[in-house]
Amino acid sequence: MVFIRLLFLTIVAVIATGCATKAQEAVYIIRHAEKELTGNDPAITDEGKARASAWAEMLEHVGLDVVFTSDAKRTHQTGAIIAEKLGLPLNSVSRADTAGLIDALSFDHEEDTVLVVGHAETIPSILKSLGGFEEIEVSQADFANLFILFQPEVDAPRLIRLQMP
Repeated sequence: MVFIRLLFLTIVAVIATGCATKAQEAVYIIRHAEKELTGNDPAITDEGKARASAWAEMLEHVGLDVVFTSDAKRTHQTGAIIAEKLGLPLNSVSRADTAGLIDALSFDHEEDTVLVVGHAETIPSILKSLGGFEEIEVSQADFANLFILFQPEVDAPRLIRLQMP
């Protein structure tokens, strides 16, 4: 497990150092952690809390500046665990307001490295808004994807999709 994390961090560091440093260097996007299966706004489960802690450990050395979540309890809880463990500010945007999220990333955090905690339904539209990646699908059963979008403000941003073991 330690080897996989070190390999992941090495790959991210190599790619990040190859990017020009103008505007936003990278946006990291994950889906909220495992959630309860009842209620209109379910909380994350104990398994979800463990996953959020694992995300924090995995992302500890990538240089995040801020965490964004939607207004749903499950994204907020996932993001709060990560933000607290990494000592980062936590911001919330309505899950229906992808344009507001993109504006915040583009104008308020244009020089920051950002983590966005989204939903299976919102991640594809966020990625499309940041760089035109239309073929992304996130399964309702999948909580382990990490999307890393390097240089979202340039003509040819690079997207990497990794999966937590």
